[in-house]
Amino acid sequence: MENKVSIVASKIFEQLLLEQIEIFKNSFSNVSKLLFYDENQRKLIHPGEYGSYREAIVKDFLKFVVPMNLDISQGFIISPNDEISTQCDIVVYDAQVTPLIQSESRQRFFPVETVCAIGEIKSVLSKQDFKNAINKLTNVKKQRENLKTKTIIRKVITGDYDPETCPYDQLFTFIICQKLDFNIQDIASEINQLYHTNLPYRYRHNLILSLEDGLLLYYDPDERRPMMYPALGYIHLKNRFMQPTNDQVMHYKLFATYVFMGVSQTTILFPEMADYISDTDNQIRGFINLDES
Repeated sequence: MENKVSIVASKIFEQLLLEQIEIFKNSFSNVSKLLFYDENQRKLIHPGEYGSYREAIVKDFLKFVVPMNLDISQGFIISPNDEISTQCDIVVYDAQVTPLIQSESRQRFFPVETVCAIGEIKSVLSKQDFKNAINKLTNVKKQRENLKTKTIIRKVITGDYDPETCPYDQLFTFIICQKLDFNIQDIASEINQLYHTNLPYRYRHNLILSLEDGLLLYYDPDERRPMMYPALGYIHLKNRFMQPTNDQVMHYKLFATYVFMGVSQTTILFPEMADYISDTDNQIRGFINLDES
């Protein structure tokens, strides 16, 4: 009886996931184009609204796989080292420990310590656009290193905070696009040439989902299975490109699975606000000295 209930439960989840995938595919590829593309003029109308609509579609899909203790938004990532990212289409963060840092124009800013993942939403990517997108993500990953305060709120494995060797201590990054508009026959090997030279391997993307072309991720030879991290310790994993199978949804299933695993495992740190305020330590010492005098 218990085995039967387990089978039914797994089927329920799979069917609901397939339903979400179909809604996502149709809305991202077809509905958005019907709403915002002028066939006569062969160009987008209201491109800003088009981008916002697609971001909303992606957020709805991600909500199905992202744990409920995490929230999804968009905005800029900031760090105590005066670093600020360009605007990120998708920001997955721990809302319980993230302060509301917002400008008058409602632009959101997220301390890098409480962010789990960032994502970029694209349409059709040329080779140069693809190169720009993957290198943009590396710049945000760098912000998680050289933090002043490293107070751990959540970490799935024991040990100190060490983003250089522990993939769980790094930001999880991904790209979702409609299509890669260039020759992708050897993309698993050619992608190495698209990253900036001398870039630490750990800064590379985690997942790249092209709705039409497939999923870019990595391969762990020891476990003999796909992997969503570019490196495990100092071991660099090989790129793996998984094209759509006959059912046309396996690459979506893998993407959803690995996003869930990735954001669930990302280490959350306490955002020490004093680290974001200039010369706080010196000012505190000044107050102490005044009090002593």
